[in-house]
Amino acid sequence: MIRRNSQPSGDNSGVVNYGAMGNVQNQPGATNSLQSQTNTGAGPDQLKEFSALLDRIRHQLAAEQGRVNDYQQCVVLLDLTTQQRLDDTGGRSTATTMLEQILVKCDGVPGLVSLLTSALSLIATIA
Repeated sequence: MIRRNSQPSGDNSGVVNYGAMGNVQNQPGATNSLQSQTNTGAGPDQLKEFSALLDRIRHQLAAEQGRVNDYQQCVVLLDLTTQQRLDDTGGRSTATTMLEQILVKCDGVPGLVSLLTSALSLIATIA
């Protein structure tokens, strides 16, 4: 029988996470929980994934240009984003800012919002 607001028995009621992974989030209401996170930088797989995401964003922007505020400005921002180095703090910051600006202009276009959010999440995992 499961009771509401009950804690599991034992020393740890949360999730124990170790190793290299994406952003770690603790279980709500966890007690005596241990977690650690190591961001390992921009590896070749992450850079390829980011490049592929930008290509998908470009394609989706073109397909949805009638629903996007200032389509041409979004294309320029995306072009500038592709030139940023993600292995550099300044490059990640600039890419994040540009993608956030595109996101504002694409608000309400679900496919674009999802792709842009994925790109922003990927940048956040690179340290």
